[in-house]
Amino acid sequence: MIHSIRSKNKLILYGAVYVFCVFSPYATADSGRNPAWVSALKPRGTQGREMVLADNEKTRYKILLPAKPTSVETKAAGDLAQWLQQMTAATFEIVNEPAHPSKFISLGNTEALAKSDPESLQKKMKLGRDGYVIDQQGENLFVWGGTPRGVMNGVYSLLEEDLDCRWYHRGAASIPKVSKLIFTPVIRSYAPRLEIRDPYYWDACDNDWALRNKTQRIPVEYGGDGGYPPGYDVHTYNKLVPREKYFQSHPEYFGMLRGKRSPVQLCLSNPDVLAISIQQVREVLRKYPHVDRIDVSPNDGRGYCECDACRAYNQKHGNTQSASLLRFVNRIAEAIETEFPNVKVTTLAYLDTIQPPRNLKPRKNVIIRICTDSHAWGHCLEPITATQKFQSLMKAWAKTGAKMYVWDYTINFRHYALPMPNMYVVGQNIRWLTAHNAKGILQQGDYQGPGAARAPLRCWVWARQLWNPKLDTKLLIHDFTYGYFGPAAEPMQAYYDLLWDMWIRNRDTTMKNVGGQKPDAPFFTPEFAAQATELFKKAEQSTEDPVILKRVRLEKFALLYLKLSRGSGFVQGDDYGKMLDEFGRIAKENNITMLWEAKRGDQVQEKITYWRNLEKSKNARLAVIPIGPECTFSPDPRNEGVAKKWFSVDCSDLEWSKIKCGLDGGWNQQGFKELTGVGWYRIRFAVPESLKQYKHVSLLVGAADEDAVLWLNGQKVFEHTCKSTGLAPMEIWNTPFIFPLGTNLRIGGENVLAVRIFNREAMGGLWKPLYLVGSSVDLTAEALLETIESK
Repeated sequence: MIHSIRSKNKLILYGAVYVFCVFSPYATADSGRNPAWVSALKPRGTQGREMVLADNEKTRYKILLPAKPTSVETKAAGDLAQWLQQMTAATFEIVNEPAHPSKFISLGNTEALAKSDPESLQKKMKLGRDGYVIDQQGENLFVWGGTPRGVMNGVYSLLEEDLDCRWYHRGAASIPKVSKLIFTPVIRSYAPRLEIRDPYYWDACDNDWALRNKTQRIPVEYGGDGGYPPGYDVHTYNKLVPREKYFQSHPEYFGMLRGKRSPVQLCLSNPDVLAISIQQVREVLRKYPHVDRIDVSPNDGRGYCECDACRAYNQKHGNTQSASLLRFVNRIAEAIETEFPNVKVTTLAYLDTIQPPRNLKPRKNVIIRICTDSHAWGHCLEPITATQKFQSLMKAWAKTGAKMYVWDYTINFRHYALPMPNMYVVGQNIRWLTAHNAKGILQQGDYQGPGAARAPLRCWVWARQLWNPKLDTKLLIHDFTYGYFGPAAEPMQAYYDLLWDMWIRNRDTTMKNVGGQKPDAPFFTPEFAAQATELFKKAEQSTEDPVILKRVRLEKFALLYLKLSRGSGFVQGDDYGKMLDEFGRIAKENNITMLWEAKRGDQVQEKITYWRNLEKSKNARLAVIPIGPECTFSPDPRNEGVAKKWFSVDCSDLEWSKIKCGLDGGWNQQGFKELTGVGWYRIRFAVPESLKQYKHVSLLVGAADEDAVLWLNGQKVFEHTCKSTGLAPMEIWNTPFIFPLGTNLRIGGENVLAVRIFNREAMGGLWKPLYLVGSSVDLTAEALLETIESK
């Protein structure tokens, strides 16, 4: 950071009334900030001379640009003129040199700047690509900065820090309206430590919001970095050497797992894999010449190559998978360096590549993206400083001389909408990471769509702290709340304080060693939910403004998610049916469909259906009969079981192995550790006559890994496969399913269930229990399982 030169700001906005100004087709009007609003962004530096920028809708100032401005300078001038006009109703004309107005705001590398500050170009070298300077000479103001984005950041720092403008959320702006704009600029220079500042939430993935809040994801012509080519930002092995193209003809290109080639990851010791990857990287970079990064990293998950060459190299360099990965990445980086000198090759320190290798260093055009999975996945409500593993790993990578970006996990990926009291934690983590050599931070959140708990607040606060880690979290929350919620600010601030106090009370007890909290976490008490309910009631009663009410309801979405997840009766007096209806209305109003990561579709409606079924199951007449666990089992390496009718009642399974279904670990824990491919289960079970009284008789399967086809008494009755469900292998293996057994079920007699499982990798089989279920109403698998497990 370049330290400020002067101190204390003075700002006078005569006749000021805060209003919400609109410059987007999807933005709406606002009634203004709460009178108790206080800026958390007062600039630090030397106080300049008082300036009258506009009075009575007129101005003597013009915005001065170089004779041949860059696209960034032109955009900065247009934005500054736009917002100043919204503040004052005065028109700020933009002129180019050699024009020489008597009063001006100079933007960028003007001749006027060179004359007023002959050392400006030398200073610029210290600002990087993002730093800026705000200076004053006489009655004129100068804003300039590093190439290419510095002047843009300077303009928005002036507007935000000196003039109290805000862009809290995408599609809208909170701008003070004044009849006379008198202010005293703070003379300063600033360069952020982080070159990558990315709150990776849907709310922040908006070009205009990112530009104004000084984060990533803005066009190159407006000062953005080149970024990645499409599809080459993370987990790229299958892009470089596609399994669909190469696995059948060249299985040796892929990793050896348990003695045979598998298309999960690449074999990094194979020279052809390196040659194909280099050529693919070159072709992609030629197709997208504006990019400045490309990623070379394993597909998500594990399954790394175990061939002799890869294993030996990894063992030689510290017994870590990062050794063969870094060698591979370094070779690609070396091969493209001459043709693409401005491109950096990034890779992941993640899962089994998190430990740095010994006696290997990343090349100068390689960036290590170190992920916080070793901390955040088991300690999501504790700062990095609370545990040692990630700290040690980051320090070890620093010793290799690596340039490091950090991929941090800041959300509950199974419950996007669940309140997550981690504002203090993330603020502390930003400070620690920037102090320990991080040059960029990505904060992964609900990048797939809107609806995460407190997402607008999170994005704005964390954008501020990624720019300046010294900013205080609680002051930033207050700035946001009183600026964003206007007349509803006090109860909303009380709700945020409630979450903050929850963390303070529980951080040393129930919030320790939490790897992604669930709705039934002990700190989500009925008392908390009841208090929060009353605060939202007050917030909604405090205003009739439709924009503010929509914002309040969006925040309430998280509380409703918690209460609905906990079931009826969690908060006394709640009407469960009305809450379900309100949850659906808020989702529709805000286009919310995603509630967890990966699987797409309308997850909100899926969840509402689940909750309705769960409530029905609590009142339903149920009979639940476990099936198994004893069964017979046979591998099917030639995939001949269907042709040989292993599903028939008369099939002889006397020579099959005896194992158990519903056992965690599947067949891998029962003598078939090396088995990937097809395996068959046969289970005999009796059905009591009492099931005849139930309207619905079904088979409930807790989970099958992965594709399952089922036969009952020799007849095919159901298929739960990736093809039939649309689920990916990483989803289907842990997804329960239920289906009616129909007339083929022999009530009062013995039945034979045959199950064919196809498993692609790792654990396989029927690894969760099976149940025969009689019920008075039709129920979903998830609702039934939760009811069974709760009893």
